[in-house]
Amino acid sequence: MKRSARRALCALLSALLCLAPLPVASAASDYDRPGQKLAALTFDDGPGPYSDLVLDTLQKYGAKATFCMNGFRVEKYPEQVRRMAAEGHQLANHTYDHPMLTKLSDEKIRDELASTARLLTQLTGLTGADGGGFYLRPPYGDFNARVGAAAGVPAILWSVDTQDWKYQDAERLVSYTGSVLRDGDIVLMHESHKSTAQGLDALLRDLTEKGFELVTVEELFWRRGVTPEAGQSYARVRDTGVERCPRALWFDESRLDEFWAYPAIRAAREAGWMEDNDSGEFLPNFPLTRGVFVTALGRLHGADAPAGGAPFADVPDGHPAAQYAAWAKASGVMGGVSGDRFEPERPITRQELATVLARYVRLTGAAEAAADAAADYADAASIAPWAADGVSLCASLGLLLGGSDGRFLPRDNATRAMGAVVLERLARLEAAIPVETPADAAPEAETPAVPEAETPAALEAETPAAG
Repeated sequence: MKRSARRALCALLSALLCLAPLPVASAASDYDRPGQKLAALTFDDGPGPYSDLVLDTLQKYGAKATFCMNGFRVEKYPEQVRRMAAEGHQLANHTYDHPMLTKLSDEKIRDELASTARLLTQLTGLTGADGGGFYLRPPYGDFNARVGAAAGVPAILWSVDTQDWKYQDAERLVSYTGSVLRDGDIVLMHESHKSTAQGLDALLRDLTEKGFELVTVEELFWRRGVTPEAGQSYARVRDTGVERCPRALWFDESRLDEFWAYPAIRAAREAGWMEDNDSGEFLPNFPLTRGVFVTALGRLHGADAPAGGAPFADVPDGHPAAQYAAWAKASGVMGGVSGDRFEPERPITRQELATVLARYVRLTGAAEAAADAAADYADAASIAPWAADGVSLCASLGLLLGGSDGRFLPRDNATRAMGAVVLERLARLEAAIPVETPADAAPEAETPAVPEAETPAALEAETPAAG
């Protein structure tokens, strides 16, 4: 597409953005994820001296867990509780001092739970699942209808008892749990035993290799479309016919016009740069993949496929991104990941996105509009050397900015909403239309952090050449 044609398209785009938002049709809230195996690991009797080792291991594997804590221990290990909350784990109430609840009066049951709940809230600011109170893990599994009524919150039991308290054997923990675990199970462990903390690394490696995603109990309910009821007990969540996306990625698209990036999303849809999924959803918080972005960028540019056929084995002729991946490689805008592989389904990180954008604006001549001022991000030291120039250029052009806290977050995955935003800014830049460029980061509730896919060191080393 010639520059004059692109300017005309961008002028039309600008006019469209000034119109009242179009109504968005209601969309199903359940994103199909057939075959995903989920399990919830729970740790009783903490926090304690091994909490940090458990947390380190969970962090290594990107796993989330539910920590069922005793109030008297919370008072001894407050920093571990804060860390659990900060790292996205679920906090649950295991009473203050671990009594058999069926032997207590209703008043004493409420006191046991209330005292621990107050401590958890004081330390973390949290008030339990969805703000409705911390789930109860009854000590010894001692639970009945009277206890449930007095507690006033859902009770979480288990379907896999590792008996780690009895055997205190790290190897047995791994072999037994790995042999019996099924989709939807809730697993009982105890962080008060060193052997459990020591065996967790091998256990998570085994479960990950078997295809399990390890989530909090609250997330397990969400993903399977279950709304837990106060006073009821739950030991597992098997196949319910609902397989939702991760809660952190979900957005109710019947309210998409309220989303922080809606004008850019609407523009990307109208211009045909980005498309919805088969059910008509844009999925704004989902990771932006390499294939989707190179296709969108190529469409904005009006790119034609170069002669010579498909340069990537995993993007053959007929693939939706084939024409644009070939153009991007031939033009030097974006190459493969390694050898003849493009990996179109791999998420693109913010620093990779900045690198590709910088190459593109240099190719089109739009880089001439760059200001002299360099970006000064609080986390500048974490930006890879090969990406620093691209990050700086994008900042000076207003294409890709940091968050309101002054960080760029280079290794975080870009989202589909972010992709729409940078495309709109590119279009305006090329059309020389002045535009305000607010920070990319939306309010925290609407732009949850998306864990970066594991990137081998060799891959990152190739990024300057590969994009």
